[in-house]
Amino acid sequence: MSLYTYTAFNKNGKTEKGIIDANNLQSARNKLKQKGLYVREIQEDIEKKERELFPFLSKILYRIPRKEVGLFVRQLGTLLGAGIPLDRSLNNIIEQVENQYFKKVIIEMKAGVVEGESLSKAMEKHPDVFPNQYSSLISVGEKTGEYESTLVRLAELEEKATELKSKVQVAMIYPLIMAGLSMFVAIFLLTVVIPQIQELFSQFDAELPLITRTVIAISDALINYWWLMILSLVGSIYVFVRFKTSKEGKKKWDRFILKVPIIGSLSRKVMISSFSRNLGVLLTNRVSLILSLQIVSRIVNNYIFQVEIESAIANIKEGGKLSDAFQNSAILTPMVLGMLSAGELTDKVPEMMNKLATIFDQEVDNTIKSMTQSLEPIMIVIMGGLIFTIMASIMVPMYKLTQQIKNL
Repeated sequence: MSLYTYTAFNKNGKTEKGIIDANNLQSARNKLKQKGLYVREIQEDIEKKERELFPFLSKILYRIPRKEVGLFVRQLGTLLGAGIPLDRSLNNIIEQVENQYFKKVIIEMKAGVVEGESLSKAMEKHPDVFPNQYSSLISVGEKTGEYESTLVRLAELEEKATELKSKVQVAMIYPLIMAGLSMFVAIFLLTVVIPQIQELFSQFDAELPLITRTVIAISDALINYWWLMILSLVGSIYVFVRFKTSKEGKKKWDRFILKVPIIGSLSRKVMISSFSRNLGVLLTNRVSLILSLQIVSRIVNNYIFQVEIESAIANIKEGGKLSDAFQNSAILTPMVLGMLSAGELTDKVPEMMNKLATIFDQEVDNTIKSMTQSLEPIMIVIMGGLIFTIMASIMVPMYKLTQQIKNL
């Protein structure tokens, strides 16, 4: 089946836009006619071809908010729990989804289900939307018949991940605003105020102190070579992105982040929370330990931790215990390893992982509060120091000039 975008009139004469799946163009027209819609314009979905041709660009242009994915999973679980067949449940959600790209994804999934595919297989075709744990967990749910509970757990997993990410982003907003404000004030002073003051000093042929000469030189460079600075900034960003996306670059960057004060601690706690929650949910749903760790290793966005998990998998395959496999971990703390060991002794590893996730959620909250409180005075000092330096470069020669005029 193919997807078609359409513009049509309903019985009330109002314009409706949407997408529909059909075998061909005529079939799409017939389906719309059966719905009481009169087609004005219809064409095959071009965006799907663009996504296939430019996968990197599609991640930016056709991004689906994780919050919407979580809502979709929860709705699907509720509908299936009410006894509504899978294809009808998907169809019901399609009519409610506003994000057009997400709607197309669900339509493609529904088309696969109608043709006999399982939900897990249909999700596997959209890895950018549904991470690895989705298809693995749902595959288990399909075998055990526990569709609803599996989808509810996935929804909770998605909601927690979104909440955690949101907290970190909010924590970074204040320093970014302060940094942006500092840059704006500095640029205004350097490009508007300093040139006027420089002209005044040149009229009196005043001898300028080093701080003033330095600030004037920066001002001249900013005014005359702004384009070169922008090019340098863009080039630096490009080089950094290329470096960070390379295997060796990512390895060095991830190791560096872990060593940065406060940020490294926060990053480590976020990883432990994500690792614990995902592993706990997978094990609770009877996914094997090896497969669960393989899935979690693809979720964790840190090269150092990924290597540790892969090493742990190899250790466990040789008969080692989970807690022993992470004994030399640079990420997992002694407390985490202790709780893992206790979980193994009592045969309650999933429960322990869920408890760890809850504990480290609170740890993340505390670290974010601490980071915000620490960064606030630092940003104020930096901002004040920057403005003070520029103002001092103006006031010092102004004072000397005033003294010279008085002595005349």
